[in-house]
Formats: sequence, C-alpha cells, structure tokens
Amino acid sequence: MRFHDYFEYHADSRPHVPFLIQGERAVDFAEAERIANRIANAMIASGLQVGDRIAYLGKNSIEHALVYLAASKAGVAPIPLNFRLAPKEWEYILNHSGSRALFVTGDYLDGIDSIRNDLTTVEIAISVGEARRNWTGWNDYLARADDSRPKRPVRASDILYIMYTSGTTGMPKGVVLTHANVLAHLDQAMVATSAHRNPGERALIVTPLYHAAGALRIFAAAVNGTTCVLFDTFRAPELVQALKQYRINTINMVPAIIQSLLDEVPDIGSMSFSDLRVIYYGTSPISVPLLQRATEVFACDLIQGYGLTEATGALTYLNEYDHQKALKGQPHLLESAGRPAVGTEVMICDNQGREVPHGTVGEIVGRGPQVMRGYWRDQVATERVLSADGWLRTGDAGMMDEDGYIYLKDRIKDMIVSGGENIYPVEVENALAGHSDILECAVIGVPDLKYGETVMAVCVLREGASLTADQVISHCRQHIGGYKVPRRVTFLEQLPRNASGKILKRVLREPYWADQIRQIG
Repeated sequence: MRFHDYFEYHADSRPHVPFLIQGERAVDFAEAERIANRIANAMIASGLQVGDRIAYLGKNSIEHALVYLAASKAGVAPIPLNFRLAPKEWEYILNHSGSRALFVTGDYLDGIDSIRNDLTTVEIAISVGEARRNWTGWNDYLARADDSRPKRPVRASDILYIMYTSGTTGMPKGVVLTHANVLAHLDQAMVATSAHRNPGERALIVTPLYHAAGALRIFAAAVNGTTCVLFDTFRAPELVQALKQYRINTINMVPAIIQSLLDEVPDIGSMSFSDLRVIYYGTSPISVPLLQRATEVFACDLIQGYGLTEATGALTYLNEYDHQKALKGQPHLLESAGRPAVGTEVMICDNQGREVPHGTVGEIVGRGPQVMRGYWRDQVATERVLSADGWLRTGDAGMMDEDGYIYLKDRIKDMIVSGGENIYPVEVENALAGHSDILECAVIGVPDLKYGETVMAVCVLREGASLTADQVISHCRQHIGGYKVPRRVTFLEQLPRNASGKILKRVLREPYWADQIRQIG
C-alpha cells in the first residue's frame, strides 16, 4: 500500500468530509484530492521523476499539506525546510538533497533570493502566491495541469519524504522515510491511542509542518479520513479559542505549550473542552502537578511518545492508562517514556552492543518497521547508527525496568531538544568559533521550565578581549537560525578537559542538572 491509496479511498467514499481547515477556508477530501492531482500532474509535466527531490519553505498552510499529498502521487520526495533556519542552512540542504523543484511562500522569497545563485540543482522555482521576477506563480504552475489521478508506478518501498535533522558534524542529515515506514508508524500510533479516529474527527495542528509531528498529523488525517485544523503561529488565547470553536478532538503539544495555555489564559479553568479527548505530547516529561492541572482543566487523556525522526516519530508510548496509574499512586511512571510501540523491539545495550540487565543504564536501541531506510547520501553516518539487521542506535542513555518501561537518563550524543527542536551543539560552536575574540567554547543544554532545555554557551576569550553575553548572542544570530542561538552565555578562564584533551561537557552541565529527574529535557 502507498500513502495516497488511503487518501484516494476517502476522497471517493467520504468526499464531503472536511480535510483541511485554516481560518475561514476549508477543503473537503474531494476538493483536496482534485487540487493534489493538479499539483502532481504539474510536477510530472515539469519533468520530475519517481525518486526526485523537491523542497517546500513556508509556514503551515493548506498548500503545504497538499504538496505532501501531491508528491506522494507523483512519486517525488518532499523535503520540508525549517523556516527558522538561516538562508545558508537552506542552501546546504537544497544542494545536498539535490532538490530539483522549490516551493516558497512570500515571507521567504527574499531569503531564498539571497542564495539563489548558489543553488546547484534547483531547476523549478515556484512562488506559492503571485509570480515575481525569476519565480513562477502558483496559479501559473498549475494552469495546464488537469485533476485526473496520475498513473505513476509508486511503490510502498519508495521515499515518502526526507526530513533533515541537525547533525553531529555540524551538517544536517536527511532522514529517508518510505511509505511503508510512515504507514507502520500510523498503525502503531493508533494502537497506542485511546482515540477512535472516526471520519470527520478534528485534530488541531500547531506544530510546524517541517517537523515530524506536524507532517505526520497530515498523513494520519489522510489515512484515517479525519480533519486537520491548521495554525501557523502559537498564541495561547487563540489556540484555546480554536479548541472550542472547531470542537477539536485531538492535539499534539509539548509540555511547554500545555504550561503556557494554563498560565496565559486567565479563565481557562472555567472553560469546557468537552470535545477534546486526547492530548499527545513529547520531547520532555510532564510533571505530576502539570499533569494534574491539565487533567482537571481539559478532562481528557494524555499520551506521551518518545522517539526520533530516524524512527519516523516514536519507539515507545506512555499511554492514557499509564497516566491514570501515575495519578493513582505511581507518579514514577511520569519519569518514564513508556513501553515499546506494537511491532517494535527496544533494548538497553552497553558500548559493545550487548544487552544489559533491567535497571542498568546503557544506550537505547530500537528496531521496527518504522525505522528509517537511512540517511540521504551519507552511508558512513547511516552505518554509524543503523545495524545491518535493523537496530537503530538512538544516542540516548536509559534503563528498562522489570515491566518494560523505558527511563531516559542522559544523551550519549550532545543533541539538545528545546521546545521540540533538535539542536546539535557543534552547529552553535561553529558559529561561535567565527568570532575573533573567542578562543574556545562549548555549548550545552541546561534546564528550562518552558522549553525543557535551552542552549547555553560557555566561552573562553582571547587574552585582552572583552565580550558581553549580548554581543555573543548578536554574533550568533547572524550565522544560525534563531532557535539555535544561545539564550544564556557564561565565561570561564578555561574549559574542563580529560587527559586526552577532550572537553568534559558533563562537568559543565552537572551544576545545572543536579536537581532534575533526568539529564535531558
């Protein structure tokens, strides 16, 4: 089965069920499929072949979602670009992926124009809006395409999309996910959830569509015949209003957003959310007080997923039953990331790849049908994390208890997760190293109540140099996406090192994480 087979089924059997809603605009399954067919046929007419890559840059929109669907039908692999990156970061991803077509909304046309001459593979540039110099307008691109279903020989093993993640070497890596990967993940998520996924049920999407959580929500709706309400920017009062106005049944949020809703909407405790059945969350644990308050206010189930882009979305789930047990006297369960998804094996291994006993900390490794094919054009990096028999090294340290619950303890790799965004310190360190007054530096993640963890730069200045934290932050803003920029900066005379000269980031982190449940956010 291919992803779009499900979408076409709903377009035929439930044509008038709303599929996408944004503001005053709504498209049902029948209309969405007609538009997706036109986009797919335009892609084919422009010479795109099965397996070719395209990219999309823009905030959440109906067009963004429909490009995902059209790409599936045309057999091309969409690459969603994080709009929070700097233009030079977009340039690397576009060139590394070999993207032949690029779709960009108006807000980001100037940013792309600043690197346009350095894009080596982009042949087709579409402005998702009006045409402008050197850009083909959206309507012009679709003008000659019909709305019949393309007859492309797309297979379940073909790429459905490529999601670029931050890289340990400073360069992002393209996670290759197939139709089969994503469909397996959606099956696993349905087993783990208490929601019934009836046609027409409504999910509110506030997560960006360049993020796995946002993209997978679109895929889930297309497969299950449900409805997505799209938000392009998080604002607590508007989000709460949308929950009521659109009678939302499910939503994905990080704990920081849940906290914001409860803190920033004064009368939320007196509101009724009778249609809301499930809140899915991830990236950081939820505290017992926050769980209690969320349960009282929203009166719905909470479900946590733990995973990584390389596993499509999740390896484990802490389901609604586990949350109920936590409130009834087993609060330690909230420190866990749940148990393996259906059809998924999870082990805790030592540095030799051998399974360790229950209660012993080691690296979390997982295997299942949702695990990626590999990294795009990076066999070395693929072999580093993915074994020949399909075991994925997560880079997270954890333990498993006797009941099979996974507890995260630390990160073996240095990745920081802040508000759901993955940040590798080396990317920030490379930006810092470009400042002439900084002799050396280290970047770590430190606890943050709102975002789980946030970026901190530890700098050693050259002799005689003088810098303020604000100057360091301003320098970084010129070179990397805003969400990667350090929020905190401290200065030391020297960095702690081991006997071989390696910087001891654990020593730098210890004072900040000493009182935390686990050493990652």
